[in-house]
Amino acid sequence: MAKVFHVLILSWVACFTYGEAQATTITIDPLKTFLFTNNDPWSGNGSVAGSLPIALGDLSISAGDTIRLEMLGDWYDGHAGYSGNVSSLDVVSEMIGVFSNSSSLLSPAMLNRVPGSLDAGLSLTTWNTLFGNLSTDIPHDFGITNTLVQVPFGATHLFVAAHDIYYSDNSDPDGDFAVRINKVASVPEPSTYGFFMLGLIVFGLFSRTRLRID
Repeated sequence: MAKVFHVLILSWVACFTYGEAQATTITIDPLKTFLFTNNDPWSGNGSVAGSLPIALGDLSISAGDTIRLEMLGDWYDGHAGYSGNVSSLDVVSEMIGVFSNSSSLLSPAMLNRVPGSLDAGLSLTTWNTLFGNLSTDIPHDFGITNTLVQVPFGATHLFVAAHDIYYSDNSDPDGDFAVRINKVASVPEPSTYGFFMLGLIVFGLFSRTRLRID
């Protein structure tokens, strides 16, 4: 009888389990952002670089797919300066992302820098700038920790950045700050056919057991 239930459980798992494809890990530079910045750097000379768009098609990811986004590593926000060894300060773990229908990223002086941003159903209020206390919040960005999200329809790119109020003093001393992207296979819903097949398995197994007893 124990063998019967063991086979039954394995059959059920085979019908309704799901998995993930091979992961892709992409290094994220905490100096770069897709958010609005103000007096960053404070000297006013230049501006921080923009986040690089991640092409979803290159990862075989399409609109409607469910993906897992995992933040890896950490970074240093520069609050204590750079005199001496700062390795022990490399502990910040804040990451944000936004989907877009293009790779376009506008000037850091503009609030809505990602003109093709798309709603992924998640919400996050980003922090105001260090200088001027100006809002950086946009409608469609979200936090990344170990996050399952469905790619919105129309999305072709993903922007990822550190979440900060001032970027030009950031660094990643050990170079481990990254996002890992996994495409999650579809999870089949229990259907009439699935339950019918399960019933046949149960009937067949118990019929064989009864014949042996008789």
